[in-house]
Amino acid sequence: MEFRFGTISIVELGNSISNKLKEDGITNKSELIVYLSDNEFRKVDEDLYYRNRKDDSDEFVPSDNEIIVNFEMVKIIVKKEERE
Repeated sequence: MEFRFGTISIVELGNSISNKLKEDGITNKSELIVYLSDNEFRKVDEDLYYRNRKDDSDEFVPSDNEIIVNFEMVKIIVKKEERE
């Protein structure tokens, strides 16, 4: 299956989870952790950066091992897979 997880998927997921939690009466913010391979993590990191940058002169600086995206009721944490 083709890897398609990116900014749009994260926004859809965050909004959907937030709405469902509110509908079900949850009042505390929750966390969702998504683990990705190094290559997948890089793709998501770049996608988020380029879709959200304010100035074309800004240079992309890769995230270390974690990306955090906050929504009303959920914090989505994208992490690099830990290798053993």
